[in-house]
Amino acid sequence: MNNQLETFIDYLLDTETTSEIVFIENISKYPELFQVHYLKDWELTILRKIQQVHRYAIVSTSNNVDDGHKSEDTTSKDEESSITSSDDDDDEDGEDNKDQKLSSNGNINPSNKTTEIYVDPVRQCQRLLRLLHYCQANYTHFINLYFDTLEQYRKSENEKIILVVLQQIASHLFEGTRDESEQQRLVENLSLMNQLSAQTIVTTIQSILSTNQTEVHTTNFLSKHIDILYPYTATYLNVRQEFRDTAHYLIDGDSLLLSIAHHINLQLNTYFGNTIHIIFVIERLLLTLFHQSSQCNYTLVFFTCHYHLYEQSNSILNLLRSCLIAHLSKNIQINGIINLKVKQFSSWLNNDYLEFICEEKPSFIFYHDMSTFDIENDHLLSKDVLGKLLCMYRFFGNYHQYVVQCQLYLMNKFILTETTIKCFRIEFNRLCAKKVLDDLMAIATFDRNINDHIQEEDSRELKKLCETIGENDIRLFLYLKTVMDLKDETNSKSFLQLLNPLFILHLALLIRLSIVDRHLPSVIPSIQIHSTFSQFIDQFQQRLSLNLSTCSSTFSWSKIADLFDGRLFTFTLYQIAQSSTLRLDSRTNHILKQCLEILNIQFHDNMFKDIVDQLVQSNHISFSENSSENKINVRRQKVIRISNPFVDTYLKPILSSNNNTSTFDFIEPDLSELIPSSQKPIWRIYKETGEEIDRIRDNDAERKKISNHRYRTKNLQKLYDYFSLYGKSLTTRDVRDNQYQITLPTASTPIQQNEESSTNRGDSAAASGKKKQQHKNQPKKVQPSKAEKIIELNTKRILDKRTDDDADKVKNVEAQLKQIPNTNYEDAIDLIDRSLHHFETSTKRLEMLEKKFDLQRKYLRSLKKKVNSTNEEKSKFELLQIGYFATLCEITHLKDITDAFHEQEKFMKELVDDNTLDQEKWYRFQLEKINSRLPRREYGEKDSRIQDFIPDKWQVEFLDAVDKRQSIIIVAPTASGKTYASYYAMGKVVKDKDDANGICIYVAPTKALINQVAGTIHTKFGPVFGIFTSDFRMCLPTCRILITIPECLEMLLLSPNYQRWCQRIRYCIFDEIHCMSGDTNSDVWERAMLLINCPMIGLSATVRNGQNLRDWIMYVEEKRSKLFNSGKQHPVCFIVQHERLADLNKYLYSNRQLHPLHPVSLMTAKQLTARNIPKDFSLSPFETLRLNEAMQKVGTRTQPIPTLTEYFSPGWIAERNVCNKYSQLVCKQFNSLIDGKENSTIDSIATSLKPTSSNEISYPELKPMASLIGEFVLTLKEKDLLPCIVFTDSRSLCEELAERVAQYFEELEKELRRTKYKYQIEDLEKRLAQIEKMQKSAKTKKASKSSNKRGDDEEKGNDKPTELVQMEEEDQSQLRLSGIEQELLDGVLEEGTLANRRHCDREMVDQLMNRASTVSTKLVRYMKRGVAYHHAQLNNRGRLAVEGLFRNRYVQIVFSTWTLALGVHMPTKTVAFIKDSIQLDALQYRQSSGRAGRRGFDVQGNIVFIDIPMSKIRHLTISDIPDIQTRIPTSVTFLIRLLYLNANAEDKKDAINRSLIALQCPFTAQISRAERLIDIQNRFHCLHTLDFLYRLNFINEQGTLIGLAGFLIHLHQTEPANLLFTYLMDNRLFHKLNNDEEIVSLLACLFTNTPVLKIHQYPNNSSSPKRQSLFNPKFTLRPLSPEIRQHIQSYNSLVKEIYGSYIENVIKYMRSLNTEQEYTLPLSSISFNQSSDYDNGTLEYNLHHHVSQQTQNPSISPFVGPSGLTHEKFMSNYNPTNSSWDLAYNLDLSPRIVPFVEIEAQDHTNSSYYMNSYAYDFFRHGSDKFLMSENEIDRGETYYLLSNFRNTLTSITTSIAEIMASDIRNATNNDSAFFKQLSKKFSDIHSMFSSKFDREFKVKLNSH
Repeated sequence: MNNQLETFIDYLLDTETTSEIVFIENISKYPELFQVHYLKDWELTILRKIQQVHRYAIVSTSNNVDDGHKSEDTTSKDEESSITSSDDDDDEDGEDNKDQKLSSNGNINPSNKTTEIYVDPVRQCQRLLRLLHYCQANYTHFINLYFDTLEQYRKSENEKIILVVLQQIASHLFEGTRDESEQQRLVENLSLMNQLSAQTIVTTIQSILSTNQTEVHTTNFLSKHIDILYPYTATYLNVRQEFRDTAHYLIDGDSLLLSIAHHINLQLNTYFGNTIHIIFVIERLLLTLFHQSSQCNYTLVFFTCHYHLYEQSNSILNLLRSCLIAHLSKNIQINGIINLKVKQFSSWLNNDYLEFICEEKPSFIFYHDMSTFDIENDHLLSKDVLGKLLCMYRFFGNYHQYVVQCQLYLMNKFILTETTIKCFRIEFNRLCAKKVLDDLMAIATFDRNINDHIQEEDSRELKKLCETIGENDIRLFLYLKTVMDLKDETNSKSFLQLLNPLFILHLALLIRLSIVDRHLPSVIPSIQIHSTFSQFIDQFQQRLSLNLSTCSSTFSWSKIADLFDGRLFTFTLYQIAQSSTLRLDSRTNHILKQCLEILNIQFHDNMFKDIVDQLVQSNHISFSENSSENKINVRRQKVIRISNPFVDTYLKPILSSNNNTSTFDFIEPDLSELIPSSQKPIWRIYKETGEEIDRIRDNDAERKKISNHRYRTKNLQKLYDYFSLYGKSLTTRDVRDNQYQITLPTASTPIQQNEESSTNRGDSAAASGKKKQQHKNQPKKVQPSKAEKIIELNTKRILDKRTDDDADKVKNVEAQLKQIPNTNYEDAIDLIDRSLHHFETSTKRLEMLEKKFDLQRKYLRSLKKKVNSTNEEKSKFELLQIGYFATLCEITHLKDITDAFHEQEKFMKELVDDNTLDQEKWYRFQLEKINSRLPRREYGEKDSRIQDFIPDKWQVEFLDAVDKRQSIIIVAPTASGKTYASYYAMGKVVKDKDDANGICIYVAPTKALINQVAGTIHTKFGPVFGIFTSDFRMCLPTCRILITIPECLEMLLLSPNYQRWCQRIRYCIFDEIHCMSGDTNSDVWERAMLLINCPMIGLSATVRNGQNLRDWIMYVEEKRSKLFNSGKQHPVCFIVQHERLADLNKYLYSNRQLHPLHPVSLMTAKQLTARNIPKDFSLSPFETLRLNEAMQKVGTRTQPIPTLTEYFSPGWIAERNVCNKYSQLVCKQFNSLIDGKENSTIDSIATSLKPTSSNEISYPELKPMASLIGEFVLTLKEKDLLPCIVFTDSRSLCEELAERVAQYFEELEKELRRTKYKYQIEDLEKRLAQIEKMQKSAKTKKASKSSNKRGDDEEKGNDKPTELVQMEEEDQSQLRLSGIEQELLDGVLEEGTLANRRHCDREMVDQLMNRASTVSTKLVRYMKRGVAYHHAQLNNRGRLAVEGLFRNRYVQIVFSTWTLALGVHMPTKTVAFIKDSIQLDALQYRQSSGRAGRRGFDVQGNIVFIDIPMSKIRHLTISDIPDIQTRIPTSVTFLIRLLYLNANAEDKKDAINRSLIALQCPFTAQISRAERLIDIQNRFHCLHTLDFLYRLNFINEQGTLIGLAGFLIHLHQTEPANLLFTYLMDNRLFHKLNNDEEIVSLLACLFTNTPVLKIHQYPNNSSSPKRQSLFNPKFTLRPLSPEIRQHIQSYNSLVKEIYGSYIENVIKYMRSLNTEQEYTLPLSSISFNQSSDYDNGTLEYNLHHHVSQQTQNPSISPFVGPSGLTHEKFMSNYNPTNSSWDLAYNLDLSPRIVPFVEIEAQDHTNSSYYMNSYAYDFFRHGSDKFLMSENEIDRGETYYLLSNFRNTLTSITTSIAEIMASDIRNATNNDSAFFKQLSKKFSDIHSMFSSKFDREFKVKLNSH
């Protein structure tokens, strides 16, 4: 079989790592493989793939359905939860027995079976059919193979594969054949497809066959069948990092407009709509997107082809589109901060758009695909228009995925806040045919034939007339021009004569009225608009829109967003009809009269009254007789007054302010205010659910339960042996990459040499040639004293002893060298290298260096002679050059040569291989070849506080700050020594004799880091530490250093029982502090920092706004010092260190080669001028050299940079410290090009630095990852770039790749045994057989003689002569195989492993291997090959083994998820990235790549990209470090926890003060310039939340927790579902539910939140939700029963009532401060707050004082007022998606703040989405594979999602059990019936779910 063909097909069908875009790109790359002579190979390969799919499908179906009969005993205890779990402390025998039990029960024994590589049978089937469809379409000899494959797949038992086959047939018919015979073959077995799920596709196929070809490609047909023909998969994600970090993305303007136009609070089809509301909302959204990255990294694109589809549908949409484009184009350029880009194109198929795309290179496009609008009942667009738009946007997305090659994110169900962006990411699985696109575009484009009756001259004249009015407003010109146009065009001129003055009046009012005065009643009373009148308004809006889109006037465009207000227009008619005369403000009158004069319309006092009368008489409008206006009765909210010292102190500022700003009245607590329920108990006491901390396993308590003291002590010793082992792995033998590291003497001191005798020094001088001369003017030496003479003699004696010892060492090395063959230079050089660090005298070291140098010269000459060198030999040559240079440098230094250029010229020429070598070439060689290993001179002075190394200046500054007990923020590169320095702070606390009880806390970002820190502390300070994670705790009360995670630290700080303990905290270290800006649980970091009462240390490498962080900490400490009266406040030390000591060289991997990737080559001028170079940008010496040469080549106009000779001379070597300054000089010149916006020059430079063309290097390599990874590892081995960490986001892929590499070496070993070592093994086997025979014979003889000799032995004793014993031992040795022989026979060959077995700590390796073997023989098998994997599901023993062996350099390559990216000490030479994913963002890239080139371990780091798209590499490289951005840390549940702390704390003052700081000092207030708003919001939130909790019967009048409030605390991570759940439990809902599945369905609805891109279809439809969701085949939660919905609606109604009042109060308070913010558009900052000083009695005066609803609706933004939205309607329509879009201030209304629970998963258009039912489905079938295939859950996410749900069940069950136990203890068992019934139900559910979870995952964990 053709190997290239098989590899090519495997690559295309690798659905795990070959993306859909890459599949399409490369499907036709090798046309030679499609030739007919390869057809047989194709058939064999396809057959293998079909069999593989069938086999996997059968296995996954048969083995993963829960049959309900498996014993729970087969599951082993979960060891992953703790590093000190009972499994860790068990005897090894127990572990072995457990493994044997698992094996006997039929589970896979990893020692016998290899990992089965995951295959997605459905996606692979889909890919294969599309590949063969391409083949048969282009090569006729593939037709039969294509149809045969269809038939084979059609016979599959997998229903989804059958659906794929049918979809392929439908697509084939739609896009392709009209040949009857071909059609017959496609549909011949269609009638046999009788599955219910297949009927929809069958119907589509029949429709295609029965429809005329010309009609098939119409939108009418497509809209009905689009989901069948072009389906996509959708995943709901938090994509904030993509929006934040990407250099550029696109927003489709038309779909954005249509999406917001469907916003539930917008009524565009009522009273002709308005323009200002929707533009206000869009501005608010765009500003929020801007805040993600603090720059405008997006472009709005509008396409005429989209617009044409809805242009005739709704006139207000036309006007809105024109207004939006004009406003965003003209007005969004503010102070250079926001420069919004708006582009218009006729079509996305046009060349101008493609050119734009090529230039901008967008990462993704953000759009709405229209699929979630109600096509049957849409209020804005007709069914036909929506169908066309649906088709258009389906192909729009398809085109952008495959042609533009960018990601697709949908606005459907998107959630946008300052810190969160959630939306659907979609991916198509089929490329649309070009012909279909062309046909569609032909429908969407047509010529516009609009006659402009006003000539250009007339237009100029009109502009002049407008200027005479005195209003420089573009709206004047547009209205006048529109009226003139319509007057000439329309046939109904008489009717227009009536309307024209009304339009001008409307314009005058728009100009004159303040925006706040136009908040008119939601329903205008007594007026009806008839069709003719409406048609003319539509016509006016259409023409106004056209004029706006073609206008280019120089008038002011600032108010163009407010071009039409239909409600104001209609209400004006009503006011005219109701009054006898219309009085207008003088300014309005002036504008009106001037405009009418221009239009030649005579003005008179009764003009408008007469016009309205005529309209009424002609039945165009009508008014009813009773036109009374509905008055709004403002109801003041009753707020229950909760009072305690904490609450009173916090609420004092808002309660003592002017009461006129509030909309509530306080009432005394009264039980009648609780939510009424006949069955609900009224709790007056707190039902004790136990302390949070007590639920976490206490290892100390568990150990104390062991009655056997000896066994208990043994377990404790094993625990500390574990930490000793871990610590040893961290501080083991020298694993540093210092083989070629060249370090010069410290700059601040004279050259330090080992102290030697003057004789040795003289000898050395005599041998070195030209030397430095003695200074002639040196002072005369003073005669030494007697004591000095004694010291000198002793020193000389010691030196003589060292010299003698070194002489012996030289002899020993020489003896060993003689045993190495003369041509084996590598081993000889390696031997000398290993011995060099043992020499203590420079003379002997110099002697050995000269021997080494002589060998290197010979080796160099031998390699140069080779003509065709292999890749391995080339790599050796490059490394030899570096080693040669390093040796030459050290010899030159030891010989103290000053004129090295001349004295060492011979060797330099030999090294460079250039007889014409000069200084310039020599320096260039160093920068190019030596690169990152250039000699580095150490700076600084030793510090007595650090013994291990000479600290940098910033580290000394840190030490000084710790001594002063200051808070410290350190921002320094990864691997610069931040964490190491923090141990000094720990030591200060532990060693403080004056404070023997002080505690230092280390907060780790992940549990993976805790082991490392514990091991290090144990090594440095002994067993003084404690550990507290969510899994276990140990030594918590007695420790001096606590290692924990933020969530657990928060538990301690909020626990009344640990208050005294917390007061002992002296320092708190937060590692990776940037995690406080994460997407989930990030606020727990901030809360922990606020709740501590001690200095803190924050460490991070990836913080851009560190100064903001420092200012915030200063503010917190200032507040803390005032509250606690702690005296003078210490300044916060802020340390920034940008320089990274080890370079990170970047490469592309392809075809066994690493291609250097210059960072500038990834950049474009447009990106650089827009974003500039990242702050952490740096260049290696070689990259500096290339950039300088590229700039010289293009001829920059800046000042020339000195030549290398000019810059580095007179020095002989290019010192790295000097080279860094040279690099800064080069970068400065490059930056000057960016500042000067010399785009063409920059692009030329970037192009010249590209490695080679992509075709030449074939990146990415077209091989499946499983095949490619082995070659990649070999390449690293050849180039001496191991060890390596390979990062990917997939846990399963980590294991699969480790399996592949291990398999490669196992197969290689088998091959070597079969060939190279065949005869040796045969000899050994013969010898082994002889030994066995001899042993058997000897045993027989011994047995026969034993009885005879027993008597003699007793008489003579047991003593034997020494000679006899020796002879017996020699005989025994002949009967044994040596270790090498045994390994050759059945062990691991040296060639069959990457493991560094020669230079490792064998004892440690054996210990770690033995520990790991008890839980995972598979992992041990891998590690013996030098390979391992690492991820969160790997149990603790496995993690320890992998990390320890990797640090020890035994394991050489680790495949890891991001668990090793944060802080774990894993120094490595190389980091590689495979498989692009959304998790691989700029922050993750920097954290992960920081593992390479760690200070003190590696001279340089290497970053390798494998199969990562170039666009993603560019994005990762040029994206800047993100700012820390946080959300408001308060929440409903957090307030409950504070109340619990304050009610039960022993030290009330401490509790109150810390609670006040936590609420008053949020970080976001420091950076958002909204400190006042956030403060007011937090205080009112507290006020109304207390009211809310009291009404739910969770607190009493003193704010003390009562009833079931304990559930809220223990379920705090599920907020707000915890509130609703407890409310439902309190109302006995769960007592009424007797079906376990119904309860689980409800719990899944509450505690899981994964929307599916399929909305509820409410029309009668008997099919289940699963069938309705066929084409996004995730299983969905079934609808809740009416009774459950009623309870939930009752809860949500209370939320709306109370938090609606909260919203009103916050905004009314802010508006009372007389800020301009609510009258200013958020993005453009244009104010609409015109003066309201109207003339008395005028229409404007009446609107301002009597009609405007703004005072009754203070929460609603004035810009929303024109839509008539009221506060009541806003709250009625409330859902968390649209949150504060329509409010006067942008409040945080996330579910943490407003605990509304959206069971319908509604979006801003009020569409309700289905929710993924993964938890419910798993409860039913217990299969994670079904969740992957049916629910489309990512296989890396199933464990975490289900684990979280199980933890929720555990928390509920435990809380109920705690309450029942507490009631029994306290003899208050009155509620036993209430809880007993709940306990039974939830315990059963928990038990069933856990047993399935354990069976599915725990066994897998243990096999890991």
